[in-house]
Amino acid sequence: MPANEKYLSSSGQRFLKITAGILGGFFVTIFFHNALGTIMEEKGGLIITSAYTSFLLWALLMVMAFLAKNGWKVWGIYLLLSIVFCAVIFLNK
Repeated sequence: MPANEKYLSSSGQRFLKITAGILGGFFVTIFFHNALGTIMEEKGGLIITSAYTSFLLWALLMVMAFLAKNGWKVWGIYLLLSIVFCAVIFLNK
């Protein structure tokens, strides 16, 4: 039984969701952990736990990108989060 057409995304929206989930989620994850590293005093614990939390955060951001209806909004949110984390990194140096 084929899927109902009204629930499927167009090919452009599908491409935006895939790229936002993979690339945007990766950049948000990396900038988040770098911002966390500039804030924390002891970096030993951050290095160990970031190996696990980075994968979990990236997977969560990828799922959130596919749950959204509009790929442009997902890209906008991920770019905004990346800019905020970059500002935290820049201001804490």
